[in-house]
Amino acid sequence: MPLTLQNVTHIYQPGSPFQSVALSDINLTIDDGELLALIGHTGSGKSTLAQHLNGLMQPTSGAVLLDGEDINSKDTDKRRLRFQVGLVFQYPEYQLFEETVEKDIAFGPKNMGLSAGEVKDRVLAAMDMVGLSYEEIGQKSPFELSGGQMRRVALAGVLAMQPRILVLDEPTAGLDPRARKFLLEDIQRLHREGTTVVMISHSMDDVAQLATRIAVMEKGQLAMTGTPEEIFSQYDRLTGMGLDVPQASVLSHRLRGKGLAIDNCYQLSCLADELEKLLKGGAPHAS
Repeated sequence: MPLTLQNVTHIYQPGSPFQSVALSDINLTIDDGELLALIGHTGSGKSTLAQHLNGLMQPTSGAVLLDGEDINSKDTDKRRLRFQVGLVFQYPEYQLFEETVEKDIAFGPKNMGLSAGEVKDRVLAAMDMVGLSYEEIGQKSPFELSGGQMRRVALAGVLAMQPRILVLDEPTAGLDPRARKFLLEDIQRLHREGTTVVMISHSMDDVAQLATRIAVMEKGQLAMTGTPEEIFSQYDRLTGMGLDVPQASVLSHRLRGKGLAIDNCYQLSCLADELEKLLKGGAPHAS
């Protein structure tokens, strides 16, 4: 069943001179099996919203429901909940703390009360899921690894708890191109294998490549939701919010502005197909 936000509002320091509304009356359903991208300008409320999804933060008003159960009810087992909704913070490598990679990944499963054998199986499976070799780095200090490897160790630590929903806050921030490519492939594979993913990202090209649906935040409010095609077709509205758009959207928008009859494209493969049609058809102009 889905994860649902009902009229969620969050106010920082309510009643004080520093009161700030971070989220205002958010209604959003995250369906099983989708990859939802949360986008928005810095300060739009994306990270605050993400931290409501597993009860790390509680709404000032409204409710967050998992399988129809209010996750912030006093009767809810929050510990059990956090094993179902795994949250990976921005720069998660800063949260690594154990002396070996194995111990760091095992921390969550141990807290679940699993046997030593079950913990070991989960560590091995999680490392395999993110393309890390237990034989090569399992007994190394995580602080000896590259930035990309540390990011994947942190992700493996969450995956070892086998969450139904994975929430990622800027997962590729600060990574070099090679590490970024590997991590995006990991995320895409996890989603393909059935994990529900919520991903915050400033990279519209990543969003265009991965997302099945997009939610756009603006000044603490949910401005719009839709498929990547529906959202990225609203070029003027997005840029008016100060948001980037995929490079294919930029190029197709400019070409249409020159009078070329091509569809709005948000992926380079689409743009290449449109240009090939133009070349074969003698480059007709837009009406």
